[in-house]
Amino acid sequence: MSKKFYLHDNWSVKLASNIPAETAAPRKKLKNRIAAEVPGTVHTDLLNAGIIDNPYKERNEFNYGWIAECSWTYRTEFNCPADLNRNALIKLVFEGIDTVADIFLNHKLIGRTDNMFVRYEFNVDQVLNSEKNILELRFESPLAAAVKKEEKYGRLSPAKDSFRVHLRKAQYSFGWDWGPSYPTAGIWRPVYLTAVDNAVIRSVQFAAEKLTRGKARVKIGFEADLFTREQVKAEIYLNRENTSYHKEITVVKNKKHNVSFEIENPALWWPNGSGEQNLYDLSIRLMGTSGNILDETKRKVGIRKIELELKDKEKPVFRFRVNNKVIYMKGMNWIPADSFLPRVNEKKYNELLTLAADANANMIRVWGGGIYEDDTFYEVCDKLGLLVWQDFMFACENYPEYDDFLKSVTEEVSQNVERLRTHPSIALWCGNNENEWIWHRTLSGPYKEMPGYKIFHKIIPALMKSLDPVTPYWPTSPFGTDEDPNSQTSGNRHQWDIWSNWINYSHVQNDDSLFVTEFGFQGPACTDTFNKILPAAKRKIQSPGFEYYNKQVEGPERVIRFLAAHLPIRTEWEDFIYLAQLNQGLALKRCLEHWRANRKVTNGSIIWQLNDCWPVTSWSLIDSSNIPKMAYYFVKDAFSDAVIHFSNSGSLLKIMVLNEGESRQLTLETLMIDTLNGKIIHNKSKKISAVKGKYIEADKLNSAKDSGIENRVFVATLYNENRDLIHRSFYADKEWKHICLPVPDIKFTLSEGSSKGAVTLTSARPAFFVDVYHPGVTLSGRGFILLPGEKKELKIIKGNKRISRENIRIFSLNNYLEH
Repeated sequence: MSKKFYLHDNWSVKLASNIPAETAAPRKKLKNRIAAEVPGTVHTDLLNAGIIDNPYKERNEFNYGWIAECSWTYRTEFNCPADLNRNALIKLVFEGIDTVADIFLNHKLIGRTDNMFVRYEFNVDQVLNSEKNILELRFESPLAAAVKKEEKYGRLSPAKDSFRVHLRKAQYSFGWDWGPSYPTAGIWRPVYLTAVDNAVIRSVQFAAEKLTRGKARVKIGFEADLFTREQVKAEIYLNRENTSYHKEITVVKNKKHNVSFEIENPALWWPNGSGEQNLYDLSIRLMGTSGNILDETKRKVGIRKIELELKDKEKPVFRFRVNNKVIYMKGMNWIPADSFLPRVNEKKYNELLTLAADANANMIRVWGGGIYEDDTFYEVCDKLGLLVWQDFMFACENYPEYDDFLKSVTEEVSQNVERLRTHPSIALWCGNNENEWIWHRTLSGPYKEMPGYKIFHKIIPALMKSLDPVTPYWPTSPFGTDEDPNSQTSGNRHQWDIWSNWINYSHVQNDDSLFVTEFGFQGPACTDTFNKILPAAKRKIQSPGFEYYNKQVEGPERVIRFLAAHLPIRTEWEDFIYLAQLNQGLALKRCLEHWRANRKVTNGSIIWQLNDCWPVTSWSLIDSSNIPKMAYYFVKDAFSDAVIHFSNSGSLLKIMVLNEGESRQLTLETLMIDTLNGKIIHNKSKKISAVKGKYIEADKLNSAKDSGIENRVFVATLYNENRDLIHRSFYADKEWKHICLPVPDIKFTLSEGSSKGAVTLTSARPAFFVDVYHPGVTLSGRGFILLPGEKKELKIIKGNKRISRENIRIFSLNNYLEH
């Protein structure tokens, strides 16, 4: 069996070119080699060596632009591992090189790389020494390499940094409207030696061919490279708990092998919230005539069937059917979780994706301007039931079609589909992000004339027929059958009229998208995250330092514009962060409620975005410190199985209830609160039958005019039979900024309710959108309504500090709307 010998030690990096003139580069410090990390990047190596400061500190993005303009040489020296079989074919394997580099082994050029998304393998048995092997990678400046290609093949658009499309490199690294420009260089994924001996398994496939009641037929495919004359057999096992399926076949060189199993009463894999995430153990073992194992691969697989439906009785739809059941997609877009990719580890993947699943999401879209994520990302999605809408890595531009580029793209697509396709979480492959839409929008021309059209509508679809014929492929997002790729009447849509086109979120009621793959609303990062990066003197909402951390053109102005439309404006630092985060939460709640209520038309909504790559005001639900913003909790509620939705028809205010969980009896309790004094002047309780999959009118109330009470707010709550709170929502006749609220008089106690303590809150009067802040601590809830007689316990979910009474600050909207 082949074994991997990792070459991650003793690396150094040295400047290999002249530093551009008129930069603040520390020239003296760059004369000598410095220690380097592999996997790693040149930026983080310079940071670790103390040559540069934190790249995320104010304006360092511009101070350190010279790094990407330079060329760098990485070098290590190693001895051959004692147990490396020198009689076999020895390969040097790079899982990821970022990006353009010449590779030398013992001073001999063995290869050149120009695509960070592919694995490179080099036969080195004729070059390798027993001792003192020198491995050197000479990286060309990514900016220079991209510009050189653009000069050779031509500029494809007038956009800033148009050269980026010529380099198969994470496009966000050149800067985006939520992230800095840090085009990195380095060995960003593992590198190792391996001896290829006798036989190697490659190209594994697993799919549910047929799924009927109580039975499934699954197909397993693989190919093998044989380097032996002896007869080789393959043993294929599919196991789960006490159930086992086994077949044995003879392996033939250069042939694709397929076996099928009929599974009785299969344990199906379901998306989060729809069932269990049952996984099977698949193993394929190549055996020699003497019974020795020549090679073996093991995978976790799930039995599930995923279909993308585009028509229902000749009417356009866009919906996912999983295991023969239509499921509404509650999703979040994923961007790379750091500008310096090797810093994204298993812990960060687990934290972010678990937060997504805990917020009742069932789909994650891996956006096309980032990367094909590490295997760990998809393994976590498999376990959590997060379906993955996987873009290929092309975004917001036109792409070239010259032969070398297309050859590289073909290899990229093939490798990554083969690597990821056995994951049950993979739900859809998508050609790119917004390319056709932007072409249509900016040039008003048919998208078939777009440079790169061939890649997404011909090359990739042809590849998918053999690589993964069972998983849906979609050419781009957004896309449909209309002339406008972003039409409401077919396919999927990106809703950016709201926010980016200065449209208020209240206008979402006019949206009839079939499936929303992007929409969002900005809110600042959390207080602790900004306080780490911004000195106290710059913690002002219109300081250049703070505005720098919003990368959208006129982004800071939008935050204030939309805040002014709904909530009071306060410019004090912590007050502004509270109110701006609250407004983000209110906006997302409004949009999600509309699309879920519009369920006869809309079959999914994917929020832009789940996460951030640095400290910033952006559309994210969770900031770069993995701290959930207030909006995260609004989304968690809006994605719940059972939700309340207020519908104002003018004369009547209807209380609608949607239940996507199991059918059950619930209690709906509705309070009408006099906002002038906080008194509850109407309290109605009724039992309702919440039938699975039904959207029902649970109650109706008189309008403000007919009720004779002008200053009122409704709070409606669903309770189960144990009086557990299932969902709570609210309705105000006016914008919150026009409502007066009494001071709530919130009290709190500290307890040892968790390993590090907890905060328990009570309030004498209704308190709206309560938030508790303590430096260095993340608590288990934010932005909730606290009613008289209730207790709300908040546990510490993150942080290494005990809570101290003097460091607690409690926010509520009441305090900004006093008489």
